[in-house]
Amino acid sequence: MLRSMEEREERASALREHLGMEQRLEDLLTLAEAAQILHVSRSTAHRLLRQEPGIHLLRTPGSKRPIIRVQRSVVERLLHRAVK
Repeated sequence: MLRSMEEREERASALREHLGMEQRLEDLLTLAEAAQILHVSRSTAHRLLRQEPGIHLLRTPGSKRPIIRVQRSVVERLLHRAVK
């Protein structure tokens, strides 16, 4: 289902507000992007990342599930840990 442009803008605005000025949006990944980098399924990525610091859960009015964003540094840290 395609979301309206207005809905997407509202979500992006809420995410910017939630993160404040300290985090650039380009440094955030979706769960699917993190899973692709880690070479695992989306559900495995969620399981691996859910307790890590640097995960942002954004709840917007009317949505049933939170929007999950992962800092790129969290994925890099997880990869580094896996290589050791």
